[in-house]
Amino acid sequence: MVYHDVAICLLAGGQARRMGGGDKGQILINGQTIISQLLARYQDAAYLFLNANGDEGRFAQYGVPVIADFLPDYQGPLCGIYSAMAYLRQVQPEIKWLVSLPTDAPFLPESLIDDFTNAVSEGEQIISVRSHGRRHPVIAMWSVSLIDDLRVALLEEGVRKIDAFSHRYHHLYLDYDDVPDPFLNLNRPEDIETLVRSQDLEIDLAFLPQSE
Repeated sequence: MVYHDVAICLLAGGQARRMGGGDKGQILINGQTIISQLLARYQDAAYLFLNANGDEGRFAQYGVPVIADFLPDYQGPLCGIYSAMAYLRQVQPEIKWLVSLPTDAPFLPESLIDDFTNAVSEGEQIISVRSHGRRHPVIAMWSVSLIDDLRVALLEEGVRKIDAFSHRYHHLYLDYDDVPDPFLNLNRPEDIETLVRSQDLEIDLAFLPQSE
């Protein structure tokens, strides 16, 4: 099934400070990077691309467009989401929905885009997820019609947190209680150690500066 109205942007624009630097999406799990696994998992989207700052060449292997934040100095994922919307308006203006996904969450559900699109009803503008009572605001489907409001929030109001923006609108949460948590994200080396202990996985951290 192809989701003709849905584009997916993988947000890889952070600095991974808690991991010591590097691109967390380049972590190898069972021989494949998280980014390559996510691109394969959601290949039925109408359009797939990356949001990342710095040298685009480090993502050349994936064969998808890479767009940078429109603001300098790593303004956070909300800026990445706006930048993705602005890019879509230029290259795919017919697309109505943008799904934002982090590149440090290797176990996102295969059904996620189905779940998002099935949940849309009249008036929905943002759909995001919770697991075990915890919100994951970066994992969301956004109406691209919010682009102008988001631009004002960023440029005129100085809003940087996703929740501070999304709570203004008709916002639906989808709840997941799977074990292990499908929205586990790898923020720190300890997270990876926990992952290795809990599951039979081969993980390569060569992307980390201290591993060179």
